[in-house]
Amino acid sequence: MDERAMFPVIKAELKRRGFEVQAEVTDVDIVAMKNKTPLIVEMKQALSTTLIYQGIKRMTMSDYVYLAIPKPTDKVLKSRNFKEKKAIVRYVGLGLMLVDLEKSHITYILDPATRAPAKDARRMRKMHEEFALRKTALNEAGVTKTKIITAYRELALRILDCLRDGPQPIKALVATTKDIKTARILQDNHYGWFERVERGVYQMTKAGTEALTVYADVLQAMRPEDSKENHDT
Repeated sequence: MDERAMFPVIKAELKRRGFEVQAEVTDVDIVAMKNKTPLIVEMKQALSTTLIYQGIKRMTMSDYVYLAIPKPTDKVLKSRNFKEKKAIVRYVGLGLMLVDLEKSHITYILDPATRAPAKDARRMRKMHEEFALRKTALNEAGVTKTKIITAYRELALRILDCLRDGPQPIKALVATTKDIKTARILQDNHYGWFERVERGVYQMTKAGTEALTVYADVLQAMRPEDSKENHDT
């Protein structure tokens, strides 16, 4: 079992509590936002020092950081090893939740305390910006080998979508995407999806054409309902 199995259960619980939830925001497993206040969840298969250290780092980004693990057996919960790690989690001020996958239920063992390190303003800003810019919610938390759908990739895909019918000038693409970063993405060509036809005019490459197929589900999720109907007919 991997961490991804826990994500749907945690997401459902947080949404029930009124949070908007996104997975893999910057380098955070789960970010839940309510009233512009982030709640962070980091997941692992067991309560380990690696997970605790990861949680401590996330405390520079939010006052509300939980560690999440699959619910252990009663024997593990009563073990000295688990109790010692739980004491450390409590001491540093992290929250701890147990995920019962069979019952799709969350048990809160510890809630975050106020023993938080000073906040990292730059990392907090980056996380907030990425969360706000996301157009889709297709990522699954705990993924390590799957490509993450970032706001940057979403915009690049929107540009590709605009280039389906042939080359277009940057000005027209910016007007369609309504995002000034369109010009920079075309010029950087990070994914190799675009090529310049002439000054200020771009078209998609073969790699770009392939990306339309690979990321068809993402493009579908980003299109307005009326646009989806047009593409489906």
